[in-house]
Amino acid sequence: MKLKDEEKHDRLLDAGVTVLAKGGMANFSTTKVAKLAGIPQSNLYIYFQNKGALLEAVYRMTVHQQSVAVVAALKDEDPLTTQVMASVRALYQFAMAQPETVTAIQALLDDIELKHKWGLKQDDLANQRIQRLLQDGIDQHVLRATDQNFIRYFLARPVFHYADGIRAGLYPDTPAALADLTAMIMGAVLQPDVYRTWCLEMASTR
Repeated sequence: MKLKDEEKHDRLLDAGVTVLAKGGMANFSTTKVAKLAGIPQSNLYIYFQNKGALLEAVYRMTVHQQSVAVVAALKDEDPLTTQVMASVRALYQFAMAQPETVTAIQALLDDIELKHKWGLKQDDLANQRIQRLLQDGIDQHVLRATDQNFIRYFLARPVFHYADGIRAGLYPDTPAALADLTAMIMGAVLQPDVYRTWCLEMASTR
C-alpha cells in the first residue's frame, strides 16, 4: 500500500472514531465516516469491504492504543499489585488525553455480539501483555478467580466514567480523588486478603 493510501486509511479510521464518539453505534455509517475524512464514499470500500469491516478495524485500533498506553506503565520487576495499580493510573491518563477514543471504545464494547465476534488478534503484543498479567494474577491468587474480561471491565470502566465526570465538572481532578477511585477498583479485582495487605501497605506509605 502506498504512503498516500496509508494516510487515507488512517484518516478513515480516525473519522470512524469521531463518528462513534459523537453518535454511537446507532448513528454510525460509512457515509458519515467518508464525509468527515474528506474521501468519496466509494473510495472507502477500497480500504474496508463494508461497515462491519470498518468497525472492526476501529475496534482493533482503539483497543491497541489503550493497551499500548497501559503496557508503557508496567514494569515486569514490580509486584502484581503494583502493576495493577499502575494500569489504573495509565488508563486514567489515557482517558483524559484521548476522550474520543475512550468513548468509541465504550460504544464498541457495549455491543457484546460484535465484541465476541471480533475477539482480539494474537499479534497485538500489547494486549497480550495485559492478558498475561491478568492470568498471572489469577494463577497466583492475587486477582479474583473470574473471567479476564470481567476484571478488565472493572479496571477500565470506572476510570472512564471518572474521566467523563471530571470533564463534566462532576468530580474533582485531584490526586486524592484518583487514589480513592484506585482503592475502590483494587478492592473489586484483588482477592480479599491481598486487598487488605495492599491497604496496609498504602497506609504505611502516607
